[in-house]
Amino acid sequence: MPKIRVDDTLEMVYKYDDFTDPWKNSDTVVLVHGGLKPRELYYAWVPALSRQLRVIRPYMRGHWGSTPPPDGYNWTMENLVSDLKNFLDALNLEKVHFVGESLGGTLGYNFAYQYPERLKTLTVVNCPGPTLKGHRMSVLLDNLKKDGVSGTIDYLFSVHGEETSDIPALDDWYISEAKKNPLDSAIGYLSAAVNLDVNIDSLLTNIQVPTLILTGTEYSSLITVEEASQFRSLIPNAKLVVFPGVKFIAVVTVPEKCAEEVLRFTREQTINT
Repeated sequence: MPKIRVDDTLEMVYKYDDFTDPWKNSDTVVLVHGGLKPRELYYAWVPALSRQLRVIRPYMRGHWGSTPPPDGYNWTMENLVSDLKNFLDALNLEKVHFVGESLGGTLGYNFAYQYPERLKTLTVVNCPGPTLKGHRMSVLLDNLKKDGVSGTIDYLFSVHGEETSDIPALDDWYISEAKKNPLDSAIGYLSAAVNLDVNIDSLLTNIQVPTLILTGTEYSSLITVEEASQFRSLIPNAKLVVFPGVKFIAVVTVPEKCAEEVLRFTREQTINT
């Protein structure tokens, strides 16, 4: 996998897939993973997306080959946003479509707020919002520190056991891959969101980037449909798509539908601009 120098402390690993027509000036979409997720979270999105868009999947600091943080590194949302901004700079990407799942979506909201000129669209999937401070899932930080990655994943699937995919072998694959996350970086990534003190309503109402919110009807531990609807009402140019009956993470449960919605949304925004 390629790796690029982002700053003095970070080389970021990423995947790149491009099956667009070479004579076309195609846009780029950046797919950002959440915390405690499989390394290949977006694998099933790539076939559909990469025919129309250049697809880049970066691995955040300390994840899957990207440089671990130096001693004393301050895990903050501001620093993570800077990592991604510097990543785009290093690749000479002036403006991209941004997709973020869960904590990747939290990162996306904050990126769109700070650097709206760098995004053509923002898509968030199963995202609890621009901060996890006070969120019901913030307890995971204590779980990680006490029980490690494996124990925290087991806790999630025992407490939220009803939120499974009903797809044979998917849950087992997901659990096995999620348990491979690096502990220190998983704690850091989550702490950046849990410790972010921000006014949610104010931040969302000031997002000027066209925003697509994707979620399932029954996926409630991270975000309910009611919460997603509230976010949509706050963001000036936002669209909400709810997948009926989806009670597990939509990114892996209905990946083709997610990719289709992203492609539809990016086309709509191109037509409207």
